[in-house]
Amino acid sequence: MVKKYNLPHDYLSQEKIPGFYPAKDEQHFFANSISTVEEPLLMEEQFNLSETKVLFDFLQFNQAEVAEVFEIDPSTLVRWKKEDKLLSRLLTKTIKDMDKIIAKGIRIFGNEVNFLNWMNTTNEALGNQKPIDLMRNPNGLEWIDQALDALSWGNIF
Repeated sequence: MVKKYNLPHDYLSQEKIPGFYPAKDEQHFFANSISTVEEPLLMEEQFNLSETKVLFDFLQFNQAEVAEVFEIDPSTLVRWKKEDKLLSRLLTKTIKDMDKIIAKGIRIFGNEVNFLNWMNTTNEALGNQKPIDLMRNPNGLEWIDQALDALSWGNIF
C-alpha cells in the first residue's frame, strides 16, 4: 500500500497566508485517527518489521541502510524479516519520528517528489550532508526536523 499525498482543498484558500499551511496530519505512512483518551495507549504500540517496509521503500533504503537504522547487522535483519520481528518501543518511536519528518517535508514541499529531491541534495546547513543520509541517525532526525521547521518559516536551506 503506497500512500499518495494530496493537498486538502482548503490549502488553496486565498484567505490564508500564502506558503504557510497548518499541519493536517502529523504522520504520513502510519497516520491513525485517535481520541485524546486513546493517545496514551500509543506509547505501548509496537510495529512488526513488515509494517515498516512502506517507509523504507519510500526512502529507497537498501538492506544495509535499514540495518543501520535498527543498529543491527544486515544478516540479523534477514532473520528479523523471516520472523517478522516485533520491534522494540524505541525502534517503533524511531520509525514514527522518521514518518513525522516525511509528513512534514511533504507538507512543506507540496509533494513527495520535491521532498525526495531535497532529501537527496547536499545541504550546507546540515554540514554539507544529504538529509537522506542523516535519516539513519537519531540526531540526524532532529537536525532534519529543525531544517524543515526553518524552511517552513522562510529560511533557505
